[in-house]
Amino acid sequence: MPLVPGPVVTLYAAVPPPMRGVMFMMISALGVVAMNVSIREIADDIHPFVIAFFRHTIGVCLLVPIFVRPGSNPFRTANFSLQGLRAMLNVVAMLAYFMALTMEPLAKVVALTFTAPLIATVGAVLLLGEKVTRARYLALAIGFGGALIVLRPWAVELSTGSMLLILSSATWGAALVVIKVLARTDSPVTIALYASLLQIPVCLIAALFYWQWPTMYQLFVMALVAVFGSITQMSIAQAFREADATVVLPADFSKLVFAGLAGWFFFGELPAIWVWIGGTVVFTGVFLNAWFEKRARDDMRRLARASEVSQSPNNSRENSGD
Repeated sequence: MPLVPGPVVTLYAAVPPPMRGVMFMMISALGVVAMNVSIREIADDIHPFVIAFFRHTIGVCLLVPIFVRPGSNPFRTANFSLQGLRAMLNVVAMLAYFMALTMEPLAKVVALTFTAPLIATVGAVLLLGEKVTRARYLALAIGFGGALIVLRPWAVELSTGSMLLILSSATWGAALVVIKVLARTDSPVTIALYASLLQIPVCLIAALFYWQWPTMYQLFVMALVAVFGSITQMSIAQAFREADATVVLPADFSKLVFAGLAGWFFFGELPAIWVWIGGTVVFTGVFLNAWFEKRARDDMRRLARASEVSQSPNNSRENSGD
């Protein structure tokens, strides 16, 4: 019996892939903001580290159907040590992020987390030896310049929340570099499985220092955090499957808008104008980085095709006939 009704499948197929990609990216943006609001709702009464533990434990249960598909062995990995490193980086990024959520406006949190892909690009250059064009260096400079506009270290002292967000973005960027390496040998399901399983004991150790049993209401909200987090992950993955990053990334900017609206509606937050300006500049750098990367890949493909054509047997006979 199909899980999705036939008319829904037909309607979905009728939507062009780029539109589907943008739709899923918008859903992921809403999921992130909903998760952040849920965390803030209970973070005054239960420590963020405890929330992080329950978020991952419940999240793993939600993803079990993906991990136990018939005929697959998601536990097969060629790099268990790298899986462990990725999990540790993820935990640090998540714990710092959850703590920062209790200290900074939602819009500022989102604006600074836009820097993670930029940090990942720098890490790929330094650690993996990836080649980056001058245009992409310019995009990186624009993105990091936007982060400075948000932080304004020349005008205000860096807050603890800001430093936690920098730590979170840096460790998540490093995790993205590790994922690039793992993707060479392991499937996406395997990478997701080990990340989920290995993070639970680490989160538990951190949570034990602040442990308290949640009330039923808190447990319900933490379940929502897990649901929203899982929806975000799956929507981002589907968005990139549907269309190129340069098509779907602009929709990710809506995350900043949603965060600003949610912060105002639920918590009475009015982010400073510098958060909006800086967040826009950071996102511009992220988009340009992806666009220049795509253009470089397309140029390499064209050169490869031209080389294949020039070396084809028919072309060789024509040249010899001349």
